[in-house]
Amino acid sequence: MLTVNHCTATLEHIVAATLASSRGVSANELLAELAEGSDNLREGGAALDSLDQLTVAREVAEFFELEKTGAEELLLRRNRLQQWSELIVEYLNDGTLDKVWFRSGGTTGKPKLLPQPVGRLTSETQEISRVVAGTRRIIALVPLHHIYGFIWGPLLSSEMNLPLIHGPAAIHAIHQGLRSGDLVLGVPEWWRYLERGHKRLPEGVRGVTSTAPCPSGLIRGLVENGLTSMIEVYGSSETGGIGWREEAGSGYQLFAHWKKHDDERLESQTGSLCSLPDLVDWQTDRLLKPVRRRDDAVQVGGTNVWPEQVRSFIEGHPKVRACAVRPTDTDVGIRLKAYIVPKDMADKQITSELRLWLKSSLPAAERPVQLTVGEDLPRNSMGKLNDW
Repeated sequence: MLTVNHCTATLEHIVAATLASSRGVSANELLAELAEGSDNLREGGAALDSLDQLTVAREVAEFFELEKTGAEELLLRRNRLQQWSELIVEYLNDGTLDKVWFRSGGTTGKPKLLPQPVGRLTSETQEISRVVAGTRRIIALVPLHHIYGFIWGPLLSSEMNLPLIHGPAAIHAIHQGLRSGDLVLGVPEWWRYLERGHKRLPEGVRGVTSTAPCPSGLIRGLVENGLTSMIEVYGSSETGGIGWREEAGSGYQLFAHWKKHDDERLESQTGSLCSLPDLVDWQTDRLLKPVRRRDDAVQVGGTNVWPEQVRSFIEGHPKVRACAVRPTDTDVGIRLKAYIVPKDMADKQITSELRLWLKSSLPAAERPVQLTVGEDLPRNSMGKLNDW
């Protein structure tokens, strides 16, 4: 199911995501240090101290549900990621570990741990391997410990016995090292970045996009620049992959392990029911098109963000009287913007102070990039909020 090497790649992303904030660096910087150092967690530029290792071991144990094995403590005795991977893969192969746990939500939202049965993940990966037959390498521009990256990265690479290029090496590959047979995993922001570069892509490169809708015009632009095709994946942390399509604007074809139960729910092969994350238009019992989200979340860089919860957070600042937050389309994709009503309009430092506070308090996806200050929130004659 998962090779030791591809499990180690996943662990590197868990380490980087867990420690990046406390070290004041990006996850990609830590991934680069992990790649340059030895396999020993206590050595190299990313060296972990005993408290770091305790924190990371907790995250890894949670991700793979290692409590079931009784061997969780071994992560604290072994300092090499490959040793951790060997332990995990052994228990995956003998069926002791039968779920992988993914986190959804953000800092201002309500992060949840969501289990995905290994059998469902395996079924999806086997189906994907037939869809992308002929792939020679997988280039992952997405985190491998998020469900999209994990399925299409480590699991698919293991299933197809393919090299997996990830982290800084993947960024280098898309600029200088793409070749025929590559399958590139991205999100709409990455694809927008590549399309705006107007660089001709080598023949035979295919793309995959997920986490948020990818505009059809953007896909057309990429194809004009040489991309062979784009696979769009529809799903969520709660469901895993729901469906896929290669023709922009068409319906998503359900993965084989799902079937329609009713207009709002899917039924798995085991008979369990799962609510769809969006209101959808069923074109047939096997084809659906999302219409809009049910929970008012928006996706920024592949991360679920709740504007209302960001608004509430900002209104907690002692100098803010009222706030409104909305998504806005930018050159790099969807971001948030905020309209701020300060308690003191004479405070000339309010904007710069809030920017510094938000930078230190919120992750990038939840941080408004545009701040507008005014005496009152913009409203129409009916009292409803206007855009600004």
